[in-house]
Amino acid sequence: METANYHIYGMGLGDDDLRYIGWTCKSVDNEQEQICSDVTQNGRRDIAEWAKQALHCGKLSIFEIETAPSAESAKDSAMFWCEYYRWLGLDVDYA
Repeated sequence: METANYHIYGMGLGDDDLRYIGWTCKSVDNEQEQICSDVTQNGRRDIAEWAKQALHCGKLSIFEIETAPSAESAKDSAMFWCEYYRWLGLDVDYA
């Protein structure tokens, strides 16, 4: 059984924007640079390009949505939140 905490997070251009929802075992508060690096290097190509541009402009923001007890639970939660925000009318991606 996995005991690590996983973090579901959102990324956007500033505080009032949400474009991407992901999950990680990294700390959203303390490892934002590594999370950004993971997205730009290992994420879907369109999301990676968007994140690189946002980083270049200095406007990329990351915030934690919730935590999950396992990788599987984190993946399911991230998919749920992506669908939820899409239902609200936002153009949100999930990798």
